Amino acid sequence: MPGLLISVASALESQSAGLRAAINNVPSADWALAGAFAVVFGVQRLVPTFEKGWYQKLVKPSWTPPNYVFPLVWIPLKILQSVSLWLVWRSGKDAGELALPLSLFGLHLFLGNWWNVVFFGQHKLEESTKWMGAFWASIAASIAAFAQVTPLAALLFAPTQVWVTIAAKLNWDIVQLNKGQQEGGKGGKKK
Repeated sequence: MPGLLISVASALESQSAGLRAAINNVPSADWALAGAFAVVFGVQRLVPTFEKGWYQKLVKPSWTPPNYVFPLVWIPLKILQSVSLWLVWRSGKDAGELALPLSLFGLHLFLGNWWNVVFFGQHKLEESTKWMGAFWASIAASIAAFAQVTPLAALLFAPTQVWVTIAAKLNWDIVQLNKGQQEGGKGGKKK
């Protein structure tokens, strides 16, 4: 048994040297792109999964997209955001130039996640419209700041603004159609 463990350890050691060499040969720009993907997709994972039955029971406008559309839209948007973030990171001349765009991008990630908590988690419909407005504004500000560093990054981020505009309208319509729903509770009409 000790011989087997030594053989396995030796094989792992020789493989790790090859892995280390491969990692060392990856250009730093590729690591930055991987980091951008990790940030954009990883931050989203910080939001807990909420019970879906509540949303199904809400009155929604006739133009509401089917549920399967949301991931079909958000996944490509997150990919575009990741590339956009990477372009800004790569194109920025110094920390001073990157401070505002990266801070605004972080704010947009936070506000998007917080809107999910308020709307889906806390069921605070009216309050969610304020957070959606802040989320929308943070995307607009991020796009403007990204454009100062590299216009291509702003262009890649712009489809997110379009989709969030649609989401904001949907949020508003849902609030209007569900006036009188118990805020923060399990749903149902107020008595």
